[in-house]
This record gives sequence, structure tokens and C-alpha cells, in this order.
Amino acid sequence: MASSTGTISTSAGPLDVATLVKQLMAAESKSRLTNLTGKASAFNTLISAYGNFKGALTTYQSAIKGLNAASFASQKAAVSNAGTGSNLTTDPFTADVNTDESTKILAQKLKSGGYPQGQVFNAGDSLAIKVGTNQPTFVTLKANATLAGVRDAINATKNIGVTASIVTDAAGDHLVLEANTGGTANTIKVTANNSLAGLNYDASSNQPSTVTQIQAPRDATKAASGKYSIGVSQLAQAHKVSSAGITPGTTFENGVLAIKTGTGSTAIIKPKSNTLAGVRDAINASEAGVNASIVSDGKNDHLVITTKDSGAANNLRITGTGNFSVFSFDPSGKLSSPGVATNQAFSAGGLTLQVGSKTVAINPTDLDNSGAIGLNDVVASINAANAGVTASISNDGTQDHLVLTPTGTDPVALTGTNDYAVLNGSSMGQLAKAQDAKLTIDGVLVTSASNKVTDAISGVTLNLSKVTTAADNFSLSISNDTSGVSTAANTFVSAYNTLVKAVNSLTKQTPSTTKGEANNASPLGAESSVKTVMTQLRGALMTSISEGAGGLSLSQVGISFQKDGTLALDASKLSTATTKNFEGVSKLFTSTDGVVPKLQKLMEDILGDNGLVATKTKGLQNSLKVNTDQQASVNARLLTMKDAYTNQFNRLNVTLATMQSRQSYLTQQLAKLSK
Repeated sequence: MASSTGTISTSAGPLDVATLVKQLMAAESKSRLTNLTGKASAFNTLISAYGNFKGALTTYQSAIKGLNAASFASQKAAVSNAGTGSNLTTDPFTADVNTDESTKILAQKLKSGGYPQGQVFNAGDSLAIKVGTNQPTFVTLKANATLAGVRDAINATKNIGVTASIVTDAAGDHLVLEANTGGTANTIKVTANNSLAGLNYDASSNQPSTVTQIQAPRDATKAASGKYSIGVSQLAQAHKVSSAGITPGTTFENGVLAIKTGTGSTAIIKPKSNTLAGVRDAINASEAGVNASIVSDGKNDHLVITTKDSGAANNLRITGTGNFSVFSFDPSGKLSSPGVATNQAFSAGGLTLQVGSKTVAINPTDLDNSGAIGLNDVVASINAANAGVTASISNDGTQDHLVLTPTGTDPVALTGTNDYAVLNGSSMGQLAKAQDAKLTIDGVLVTSASNKVTDAISGVTLNLSKVTTAADNFSLSISNDTSGVSTAANTFVSAYNTLVKAVNSLTKQTPSTTKGEANNASPLGAESSVKTVMTQLRGALMTSISEGAGGLSLSQVGISFQKDGTLALDASKLSTATTKNFEGVSKLFTSTDGVVPKLQKLMEDILGDNGLVATKTKGLQNSLKVNTDQQASVNARLLTMKDAYTNQFNRLNVTLATMQSRQSYLTQQLAKLSK
């Protein structure tokens, strides 16, 4: 931008140059800039108004997006008990309807055969991908490419209808194609040539293909209405064990701790600290599938270990050596000693049996009069002590083992001296065994590793909390929720009416009360783009009102236009329609050609990057930029003009000052001559 180079001197002559230049520039600026600034103001006003219009449309779009199949096909669950004599004060289970994955829409997913890593596909070869009834979209390789290049070429193609990815296994690299839209109507067909021919896939063709379907398309479904008789005989439990009391301050200096949950891999625990807290923290930081905590009984500490997942298959096996042997646990809950010879004799020493906080001295004698104290005498002595365990002998084919089976849940430890030291061992106590939930549904026995049963009744998740009794007769009723449809329909109507009122405010024109004055118009009052958008929305609704889907129309379920352009809902008419034809009402709103999907698609088009609102806003922004550039150019010219005026008037001022000086001189000289 030019800068002024003219200087103004008010004392150089008779002229007030500053005032003259200011007045001239004010006139020039008015004639050259006023129109441009007025247009800029108008552009800014329109851009802001279109922003408000977009906001109103976005709010409407969000409301429409929130309406799905579940909104207009909602179901409710009710639990009742026809039995007598039950002590249950609350229901033994609750039910969530249509929340599990079994009712969700699924997209088709295909996987190619395996390709060697680095395989090259030739430039110029192509494939055509067709989804549903859409026209096929062609992808041609611009250069030689690996499978990753093919994937990228597919993903870079607009509106192709699928997303490509790569998975690798022992067979090589596989191209995976997943339809972007779920449902049985959106199946994938691939036609490929030359080096890409291995990607051909057409489910309707008898031609062999190395491409396989790894996920079948599925339409959204819902639970079947009806009544189910349910009894709960057992709740699922996680496996929980507790160590014997450990004196505070005890350290664990040597040995190994290994934990295995169910069929998972064995986790080796390596504490960073040798304290009991360090053991706990190391367990929790591992991937052993358990949670560990420390519980104090006021005197000693106990390490409590619980599996993260419930179910009979998720039992615990803990093996500890050295100092960690106190945490050993067998899934059976039994304590088994190291192997001893079948004719092992014990002559010196004794045994100490600890069951929970109870300690008993065991001093075996030759009870069978065999002439020596054998393992059978040890078993008999322990059982005679009635200390809370049952002793027995097992043989692994070569050696005998002393087996202690707790009658309760307390941890067990056996400590021997001298000859009996070979029987040393300990086991954590079992606070809760790993078990599945067991229930009957209409007489069919069902087991579940979790108390959240998701696969027994399609579309229904049962949340078990208590065991029922023989006196109970609990049933679950699944029924259509007409109140849910009413709520969704009210949302549908309210969302459109809110949009209409917002647009009316943006396009309102108020007639002038003064003769000769223009009407007071809102910014978007004369905008054809706004009228086009609202016409499209009204058109979609008008079609639905007259034609409908699923055998019904909006007018038949009580939704109609009013004189002011808003919608009205007749609650009584809607209630009657949902009672008589619940499925038909649901299809009217949410089927593929239903009113809600139509409106959702229309709103995506209107508010998309290439939609009418974005196009209009971009046009206004471009016009504003042109205007801004024009103003900058005019301001530059005005600055140059100001410099020119300033310099001209300065020179004139100097000339006038000179003439004024000469006039004064001549006047003085003439005055002298007259004397």
C-alpha cells in the first residue's frame, strides 16, 4: 500500500491546505468507497445469517439422526412372579431389550485369498466394485502397486461404497472389503481383470473365487414379543482365593510366582518391591487376568486374588516357590504334597497343620501295626484331628501324594520337621469358586459364564442378580412399547417445527407503517437458496404424508401440516395406529424407504461440503473477498490522490505567498513614489 509523501504547511501561504485536502478526499471517498462498504456490510450480514440458518438445519439434522429403528420399534420388558411363598423382595433378574449386538445391522465383509508379501499388481489393471443396486465404481491402477497400493487406490476413490484394509496371517496378505452401509440390500460384487483377477467375487455366480465372505450382511432385527418362563438356579461367580494371615512387614526374597487363569497363558510375576504390597502391585500390573488386593484382619494381612472374568472355565491356578509358596493354589482347592515313595516311613519329627487361624499338632503313630509309620498313618492322624480338612492319598503311577481337601474356605498349610519335611505345603483358601450361571428358559437349561446373559433370547439381555426357588414362577414379558413410539413421533414433529420457526425468524418481512418507507426485511427474506431447502424438506414430508411406507402414511398415524407450515400430531390417532399395526408404523418411519431415512439422506446432501448451504456460503465469502480487495485498491488510489492534492496545494500556496510578498513590495514602492 502506498504511503503519503505530501506535507501540509498552513503557514506557507494564505490557503488552509489541510482543510482543503480533507474536504476533497471526503468527497472522493464517498463517491468511490460508499458503495463498496455497503456491499461488504450486506455480504457479512448474509454470511452471518446463513451461519444461523446452517445452525438451525444442523440442530434439525441431529434430532433426525437420533431417531432410529429402535426409536419407532421400541419394546419393553416386564418381570412378574406368579409363584407363592417367595422370599425375594426384588426381581432376580432384569432385561434389556434390543441393546445387544444380535439385533444390530451388519455390513458384508469379504476377504481375498492370501498374497505373498510384496506381490506386484500391474499398472492399467482395474476392478469394478458394486454395492447393492448402485452403479459399479471403477478403480484403475495408475502404476504398478503392491496389495497396500490396491487398498489405497480403493480408499481414495470417492463414493465407492466400501472400505479396504489388509490382514496378514500364515497364508499371506489378504485384502478385506467391508461395505460402508449395512443390511442385506448392500452386498458387494467385484469384477477384476488381469493381475487383479483373484479379487473377483459374485455370490450369485457359480464361478469359483478365492474371495470369501467373512461377515454376512444382516438387517436390523428386534426381539420377538412374547412371554418367557425363567428360573435361576445358580449365579455366575469369579474365582476368589485368599492367603493365610501374613505378618505385616514380611518380605519375599526368593522364589517364583506364576498365575494361570482358565486356558490362558501362565503369567510370571516379578515384584519390583519384596513387600506384600509389591506382590499385589506386580500381580495387578501383569496380564494374568486377575485383580489382587490386601485385606487386614486387624492382626495379619491377607492377599486376596480374584479373576477378572466369571465362569467355570476361568478358574485359578497359582504356583509359588520359595517365599511365594504361601500363595500356591490348585483349581480343585486341594493341597497336594510332593511325591514320596510308596513305602515311605516316617520315624523322626512331627507335623503342624494350620487351617485358617487354627493350628493343630499332628503326631502320627503306627496305627495299622505295620511296624513303621507310613503315609496311611499320617492320613489317619490328620483325619482324627477334625481340623477342617480331609486327608487322602493319591498315586501318580510312581509316587504317593498326601492330599488335603478343605471342608471350608480357609487356607491350609502343612509344616513338617525331620522326616515329615517332605510333606510341606500350603494352599490359599477358596472364598468363591469359579462357576457358571445356570437358568432355565421355558424349561430349557441355559448356562452362561457371566450373569449378563446375551445369547439365550434373541434381542434380550438378561441381568441375573438372585437365585429363584421352587416356590417362584418368574416370567419375562416382551411387548411393543407404544409410549416409545409416541415419544419418538413427538420428537419428529417438534424438531421440524423448531426448524420452521427458526427459518421464519430469519426470513421474516415486516411491512412499513410509514408511507414511502421500505419494508423491514430479515437478512434471508429474499434468498432463493433458503426457499429451495425448505421446499425440499416440505416435499419429502408431503410425499410421506400422502404415500408413506409399510402400507401407512404420516396422515394415517396423525401427523399433518398446519396452515402456518408447521406439523401437528394427533396423539389419539397415533395411539390407534400403533395398537392396530405396530410393525406398519415402525416401517413408515424407519424402513429403507421410510420418512426418517429419507430426511436423513436429504439433510446429509443439504449440509454436505458440496451442498446448497455450503455452496451459497462459499459464494458469499468469495464475493466478500473480491470486495475487500477492491476496497484495498480504492484506498491505495485515494492515498495517492491525497498526496497529489497535498503537493499541488502546497505549490499553489507557495506561489500565492510569493505573489502576496511582491504585491506588498510594489505597494510600498508606489507609496514612496507618491511622496
